Amino acid sequence: MAPPIVRLGLIGCGTVGSAFAEQLLLREPLLARQLGARLHLARVAVRDTTRQRPVPRTALTDDAADIASDPDIDVVIEASGASQAAEWLRSALGRGATVVTASKQAVARTPALLERLVRRDQRLWCEGAVAAGVPVVRALRESLAGEEVHSIRGVLNGTSTFLLTRLEAGSTLDAALADARSLGYTEADPTADLDGSDAAAKIAILCTVAWRTPVLADHVTVTGIAGVLPVAREGRWRLVATATRDGDHIRATVRPERLEAGDPLASAHGVVNVVEVKAALAGALTWSGAGAGGAATASALVGDTLSAARQALRRLRAKAAA
Repeated sequence: MAPPIVRLGLIGCGTVGSAFAEQLLLREPLLARQLGARLHLARVAVRDTTRQRPVPRTALTDDAADIASDPDIDVVIEASGASQAAEWLRSALGRGATVVTASKQAVARTPALLERLVRRDQRLWCEGAVAAGVPVVRALRESLAGEEVHSIRGVLNGTSTFLLTRLEAGSTLDAALADARSLGYTEADPTADLDGSDAAAKIAILCTVAWRTPVLADHVTVTGIAGVLPVAREGRWRLVATATRDGDHIRATVRPERLEAGDPLASAHGVVNVVEVKAALAGALTWSGAGAGGAATASALVGDTLSAARQALRRLRAKAAA
């Protein structure tokens, strides 16, 4: 008997989406063995269907909304970062699909999506939205699900860390930004990295998962790195996101801090993210790894896609048995 097929729809095939598609196709036999089903990348939404992509040209469309609403697509993977991302995710979820997203702003600014994280909804997966290759969302969602988390502290924006690392070494900001763009570590407009709003969305998601209380990005107090750029060569400055809970009150901030050598977050360099969680039983736990770039985020998307596909398979089997 042929294995069942889980049909995937990918929205966005830029740096992250292309890396995801390449790895999905490369690892198809391994993933099929792990899942017990074949993952078929059936449709891919892009802005320009004439450009060369690492997917069959017949799969390309310029209509992302159509993929989100397509009843034949079992899992929607959103890697576009577009302003309509939240709308597409809600559309896919509304018709019963499972979704994976790398768009932190879509999740952290949409109460309905945050509520799904509070409920640990198995149809919404967003590891790639927070720390790329660092599996901290899954750790909070699953491994630490029964823990009392006291605090979360992290260097969550790989681009700002890359810039500050280069400035420490004597580079100019313009040169560092040019390098970040050429390496795929930032968008053409780096505002969200510089003003702290990217990190704010990420810490909002982590708060929501850890404390099962929806925290919007707008509720995070934010200061960007502009004020420390003139003194960035004088010590280890990093953009630090911090969150604590006192009873029902959650306080989250993002601000530049000068870190001491012994601080776990001081090990963040280049595009490395570092996250420290303090919990009642486990104590202080630290994760670190690549926090930007196509390959690192693709790693999170592939892992989340497997989880999403398992959920989709359960739904397909239940439908077939009905």
